[in-house]
Amino acid sequence: MFHPARWHRLIPLAIAAAVVVGAGSQVQAVAPPDRKVQAYEKAELIQLLRINTPTAADKQRLTTLDLDLAESAGPGYVDVVAYGNQDRRFLRLAGFTWSVLEDDLVGADREREAADAAYAKAVAGKAVAATLPSGRTAYRQLADYTNDLASLASQYPTKVKPITLRNTSLEGRAVRGIEISRNVNVRDGKPAFVMMGLHHAREWPAGELTIEFAYDLLKNDGVVPRITNILDKARVVIVPVVNPDGFNLSRTLGYEMKRKNCRITNGQLPTPGQCAQSANQSRGVDPNRNYAGFWGGPGASTSLTSETYRGPSAFSEPETRNIQALVSGYQATTLITNHTYSNLVLREPGYASAGKTPDEAMYKALGDQMAAQNGYSSQYGYQLYDTTGTTEDWSYYATGGLGFTFEHGANSFHPAFSNVVSYYFGSGSTAGKGNREAFLIAAESTINPARHSVINGTGPAGAVLRLKKSFNTKTWNGTNVPDVLDTTMVVPAGGSYTWHANPSTRPIIVQQGGTESWTLTCERPTGQVLETRSITVARGASVTANLTTCAAAF
Repeated sequence: MFHPARWHRLIPLAIAAAVVVGAGSQVQAVAPPDRKVQAYEKAELIQLLRINTPTAADKQRLTTLDLDLAESAGPGYVDVVAYGNQDRRFLRLAGFTWSVLEDDLVGADREREAADAAYAKAVAGKAVAATLPSGRTAYRQLADYTNDLASLASQYPTKVKPITLRNTSLEGRAVRGIEISRNVNVRDGKPAFVMMGLHHAREWPAGELTIEFAYDLLKNDGVVPRITNILDKARVVIVPVVNPDGFNLSRTLGYEMKRKNCRITNGQLPTPGQCAQSANQSRGVDPNRNYAGFWGGPGASTSLTSETYRGPSAFSEPETRNIQALVSGYQATTLITNHTYSNLVLREPGYASAGKTPDEAMYKALGDQMAAQNGYSSQYGYQLYDTTGTTEDWSYYATGGLGFTFEHGANSFHPAFSNVVSYYFGSGSTAGKGNREAFLIAAESTINPARHSVINGTGPAGAVLRLKKSFNTKTWNGTNVPDVLDTTMVVPAGGSYTWHANPSTRPIIVQQGGTESWTLTCERPTGQVLETRSITVARGASVTANLTTCAAAF
């Protein structure tokens, strides 16, 4: 239902914003919480608008207005989903102008459904070229992802290990993934490449591209030498659906523009069916603003109805705690989180005033190399617009692993499915390359010792080695969030081990001119610690740690 009193309170804020166009004002405005659903129910046009932001201050001011910003922006513009006349009036009152990219998103979804049906028919009749590695011809639903992951684990038992992330979703769903490697069940110290999709529920290609890479690796292991080499030397960890509740609502239950998770009230679990109720569909936490790294800073909202709501505290949501535990439990030397849209490869920093990372030259080189394959722009995260609390805001500064956000496609959150094929294999000038090639480059970077660290040594065969570090991650306002990195491997039969790890000193400590160490322990399989060592190792360096005390006592 419409809340006129709340809307009238916005008008002075919008007028104030209009007065300070270009002045960088931090005016906060909260739109009526049900305006998105209201537009659906009243059949008002839901449009995709390109908002003119000629100055950086205009762009910053737009991000404070709690509108639905698409992850698409560039010099002089930011794309926004406008839910009916309220949002368009609000933008006008705030002094913004725009052009219309899509005049009817609901109608565009109907056209997409028709195009998908035609594409599936054409593939079945072999009227088009071969499709994705899995042979898929339509967007998956949540159950399809679950079934496909289980099928791969069953089909390739020595190469695929199913994983279930630590926390169930707010609606009680398991969050699933797979680990892919040669002799996958042996903990052997390989570096990990972590790739995930669907932080944001409406960005359907993000999940498709993630799981298709898994199919590709397994289908071509032993056929394509570089893929064979990747599985020999790395672990590839695939989580196609980070946000299952939101995705289920978007993909299956009819609210296609759902972006966030299903948090209806802070600190409370939703009751059965509550998330799908029309009054609640616009509520939730944006998982990609809820990570501890710089949580609570620019580009994240304090309003539960905003599409960029950061949550009441860092890691308040099970979705982000899952990825925190996942990344912490692997030596993830490379990470890609897939999104739509805007054809970008984004790297740290996520906000302009942070300054370049200490790994900028390496970071940029890898981003540029990947972007050359898919035709995207390689740039800093803040060049989209300032963001904080994102996946790599935390993962890079906590682990030192190089993390990227890929924004796929030019102008749609979930375009006709045939576009996913083009995203994966490339088209036009990138035909035969595309994101497939970009993902392979990321996996090969993972096994490049110049981009991580290596610990070599000897120890008793069968002993469990543990690398651990406890520290605090600071949020935007300086609050300390406890963090732990904790990974293990097993000393192989020969008694010599090689462990590919991230640098012992976190990037944020490097920026401050300090150093940190890993704590390396040698343990019995029962957990009894027999030896403890302090390991300091830089990116691109290697150290030797012969565990003689452990060997004598094992």
